[in-house]
Amino acid sequence: MAEVNLGKLQSSVADWKKVVGDLKRLADRAERGLLTKSEGARWAGVNSDVTRQFVKKTAKEFADAHAEASSIYQVLDDAYTELAELQKKLNTAVHKEAPDLGLRVSDVGDGKVHVFYPHDRTTDDTHTEGELKTAQALADRIAEIISHAREIDDSVSRALRKTHGSDEFNFGHENYQSLDDAQEQRAEELAKKSLRLYKEGKELSVEELRELRTLVKYNADDKEFATDLYRGLGQEGALRFQAQLSLDGTAEGGEQMRLARSIQDSMGTALATATPGLGDEWTDKLMRVGRSDLDLQMQGNQMVPKGYQVLGTLLRHGEYQKSFLDKVSKDMISYEREGGSWGRPDGSYAGMKDFGLNADEEGGRGWDPITGVLEAYGHNPDAATDFFHRDVPGPGKQMSNLDYLMGMGADGKGDGARDWIPDATSAFAAKDPVNHYGKDALGHALEAAVSGLPYDHGDVGAHPEHTQQRHDLMNQVVNAVAKDPKLADDAMGDSLGRMAGEYMPEVNSTVSQSNDFDDLYGNPTKFTDPLATTEFLDTIGRNPDGYAEATLGAENYSAGVMHDVNAHPDKYAGTPAENLKHISYNTGTVEGILSGARHDQIVTGGQQSDQDYNDALQKKADLFNSAFGSTVGLATERVPIAGEVINGVTEVVVGEVVDGAERNTSAETAHKAGESSFNARQNALDQASNGLLVAGTPHGVDPTDMSRDVTQQTGEGFDHGKELQREAKDHYNRTLPK
Repeated sequence: MAEVNLGKLQSSVADWKKVVGDLKRLADRAERGLLTKSEGARWAGVNSDVTRQFVKKTAKEFADAHAEASSIYQVLDDAYTELAELQKKLNTAVHKEAPDLGLRVSDVGDGKVHVFYPHDRTTDDTHTEGELKTAQALADRIAEIISHAREIDDSVSRALRKTHGSDEFNFGHENYQSLDDAQEQRAEELAKKSLRLYKEGKELSVEELRELRTLVKYNADDKEFATDLYRGLGQEGALRFQAQLSLDGTAEGGEQMRLARSIQDSMGTALATATPGLGDEWTDKLMRVGRSDLDLQMQGNQMVPKGYQVLGTLLRHGEYQKSFLDKVSKDMISYEREGGSWGRPDGSYAGMKDFGLNADEEGGRGWDPITGVLEAYGHNPDAATDFFHRDVPGPGKQMSNLDYLMGMGADGKGDGARDWIPDATSAFAAKDPVNHYGKDALGHALEAAVSGLPYDHGDVGAHPEHTQQRHDLMNQVVNAVAKDPKLADDAMGDSLGRMAGEYMPEVNSTVSQSNDFDDLYGNPTKFTDPLATTEFLDTIGRNPDGYAEATLGAENYSAGVMHDVNAHPDKYAGTPAENLKHISYNTGTVEGILSGARHDQIVTGGQQSDQDYNDALQKKADLFNSAFGSTVGLATERVPIAGEVINGVTEVVVGEVVDGAERNTSAETAHKAGESSFNARQNALDQASNGLLVAGTPHGVDPTDMSRDVTQQTGEGFDHGKELQREAKDHYNRTLPK
């Protein structure tokens, strides 16, 4: 496609534009001249019966010819614009990005390409896992561009055939205002056909599902397409269509499931795109359908979900407006607090482990719609911050949405808190006694709410400020987890760890219990309770994901601040040497708390826990080492520091974390815990040295003395942190493991 000449298509667009203008003039003349005179004439006899009708039909054909030409022009013009843009992206990928990455791209035919590293005798053609992933990522992106171009080509062909029709002696068939118009009409046609077929005990063919998948995938972000599609299907039809595809796809598996998954993802994005244009009246009706039983009209089906359960699967994808999310979430929570329930399979589907409304590989089976709502809030930070501060709707004692969903309840001890349902078929519910998936989504929403960024954001520049609302929410989470560690569900461990990383300025300032060096951390608002902050770190340090995230956050933030202190000494009150020593001590303190928590977890966890801990850490290491994590050490990005420096620190930290946590058998647990803690202390010292290496030695200070002081302060801080962790456990009546 990169070499395809679009000049002929561009010329055709120009020709059809001229034809449209010419036919417009002829149609106007026929309307105002020929037809007007014919209608005003006093016809009699045969002329009255035949000639007048002939003139009327002739004038209509001129108008129809103009409409058909206009439709052809609009479709071709849109196609040229979109194809030219795709060709530009493809040329950039093939002729610029590939060479810059040391890659080549060859055309292997049938719209497929091969992306590879040229032969290099000096390396024996061996490549790292990261290099291979880079090549695959480029290949996937090129394939996506080509696939999109094919979809446009297919859509144009269909539209032109329908516009022209099968009667060569008659104009006036399908008319389109744009290519989007033609694509939406076809997508709606296929969706309605699917609804009709399921009612008859049949379904769309795989080819039709592929076509529908492609149409929705590449147009989900188009406002006109998405709005018209959902308006055409209607609230009930859209939800029924989604449920039918997902239930059938998850039961069948294979390609049908993959297609159902892709369509569900795109339909969710399309709904987010469409809701601003659909209006309040449309949303109000959707909410009425949400509370109602949804007749799926599938032969042999025994499930009758609520409309909201299906809507929850769509909410996982796309960025929804705050007003829409607030209305829907308020009504969902109010419904369940009024006594409403979310149905699940009764066990008759035993054997179909993945059967459900949610076609995604992860996230549960979709029976709990609150999971979907929370994922949606995870993509809309401002809405999430406000949501957790609002009072929970419905009858009963007053509490905030945070209290209700996280488990504090109206009295701080769980009174009236949400009773999470297992999001699995009943045959497998015993393996999921609580909604692991819902708590994972809760963590995502909290991340967005306290950081001001979507939880799955990519690389960003300056992070949003920690507003009072965001800070207050984070403070509430810290205090709640400190008071009752069970609130920190394992599924939320990674989110809580990232939240700690985002709030490292506040964590450092609070744990230090001193105002003398607050300007180092931007004079942040401290958390209300230093002891609770320590207990919070202790709790997340016991979770492998939480430990990895928080440790990396602490290390990266420390490296960034040390760099800034030396590069811009006038910004800070103390001397660079004093500031570097304080940073080292504080970072050591945070890592000492986390290390103490990990030590206890290793000792008490048992063999299986050890293995789970290792697996989680290795997974995290693979993730961070393959591509520097978008969310680790978020606060680091508050200071200007080169990306390659952060990458280097991260790789060392991850390696040390994983290597230091290697454990094999429960018999060696105590020894390994001690060894791991010893390694963690050494790692903290090493990272302090790395941070100083990155920052450089302040002017006029002896490098050897500075290195010794930083190492000493880090070690003392680490030991102090472990002591704080032990005291915090005693304060909250935690007993040390025997």
